[in-house]
Amino acid sequence: MDSLRRTESRQLCMPESPSSYEKSIRYSSEDCEKKENGSYESSVVTFPPEEGTHATDESSSEILIIPDGGLEAWTTVMGAFFGLFGAFGWINAMGIFQKYYETHQFSTLSESTISWISSLQIFFLLFSGLFIGHLFDCFGPRRLIFFGTFLQVFGIMMTSISKTYFQTLICQAIVAPIGSAFTFHACLSSTSTWFRRKRALVLGIVISGSSVGGLVFPIVIRHFSNHTTYGWTMRFCGFIILSLLLIANVAVKSNNMPSGWTPLSWSTICRTFNNFNFVILTIGSFFVFLAIFSPFAYVVSDATFHGIDSTVANYFVSILNGSSIFGRIIPGLLADKFGRYNMYLVGIFFSGILNLALWIPAQSLAAISTYAALYGFFAGTVVTLMPSCCSQISDINQIGTRVGTMFGVIGFACLSGIPLSGAIIQDGSRQMQWTTMKLFCGIMMLCGGVIVVFARLKLAQMKVFVKL
Repeated sequence: MDSLRRTESRQLCMPESPSSYEKSIRYSSEDCEKKENGSYESSVVTFPPEEGTHATDESSSEILIIPDGGLEAWTTVMGAFFGLFGAFGWINAMGIFQKYYETHQFSTLSESTISWISSLQIFFLLFSGLFIGHLFDCFGPRRLIFFGTFLQVFGIMMTSISKTYFQTLICQAIVAPIGSAFTFHACLSSTSTWFRRKRALVLGIVISGSSVGGLVFPIVIRHFSNHTTYGWTMRFCGFIILSLLLIANVAVKSNNMPSGWTPLSWSTICRTFNNFNFVILTIGSFFVFLAIFSPFAYVVSDATFHGIDSTVANYFVSILNGSSIFGRIIPGLLADKFGRYNMYLVGIFFSGILNLALWIPAQSLAAISTYAALYGFFAGTVVTLMPSCCSQISDINQIGTRVGTMFGVIGFACLSGIPLSGAIIQDGSRQMQWTTMKLFCGIMMLCGGVIVVFARLKLAQMKVFVKL
């Protein structure tokens, strides 16, 4: 397999001035070395200079052989699945903690204040990618996942002995999610280096690990909180996460050779915004992610406001994440067939419409359960396909930096989105407060979807019925 990781310089053979659409097709080329039996073993992918960038040597470009399968590739998928199970899956259980803290140790604080724990978790998970993506390109995944494992488990164990809001904020909302971020970004970037034709499907499988975690951890927390203390419940979850991340430490590898340490400067970060397609995709995704996690944080509180028993309402978090498992795998499979941008837009618009047409009038157990199942599916589609769309317009040797930068920008949306929703809800004592928050979520997602439509049309040179 060492030969698969080897890169070499060759003469470029391409049109003198390819259009942006031709470039995007070249990036998503499915040219393969076909064996005698008709199967495809590997893809040979070339990377011409991107729009707005200058190659250091105009006569050459790096060629990387992407196997699109094989033992090491699928072992990485398995390890990344367990990595996201423990890293992102833990954060997906935020709705359980939002409601628990409101009724227990932080009952004197407002919903908006408590929601900073949830929003900071998402923020540090995503924003840290701005730096972790560069570290991945420099060193590969092994050191990042090892450090992330230690930091996340340490943060959770410290949360188990925290007594005040400030202590919980530091340990659960800052230390642990920064550790999660190292594992999350290293796993996603590593997986992307092994696959091209199947990338959306494979990333869907990997990211579904976070949904499985979001399904399992609320059940575990509810079960143990009924039989033991809050502290021992957190510690037990910490041991589960440690065992999952140990698998990721052993299994996850990158198909790229690390470039070695180079300082991360602002000019390096700014260069990622030289590509206009990347800028528009990032802006549209910013509006989408401003609202996408609010239902995960507030669906339990909304259900209890409408008279549903809190024990039953807690299961809505599991329903959201359970349906999200299918929403991350099935659309990923369809995206490889019909286009990643196309399926990304389907997920965005359906999520926004569900917030407006179903969540606003939903007040009964059946209605909220239906909303949770459908929204979880399409929100899972959005979370899965966003990095796939970014990878599609990126040089594979810069995937870590490019996807990490996009996650870093989106992190600010997640930082402000949940507290904004909490500020709209205020004390949550009136129906209008909840309705306004749901309107905010739906409108933000639809606005983001319109911007992504523009990005897709520009990339396809205004062509509608094309796979992109």
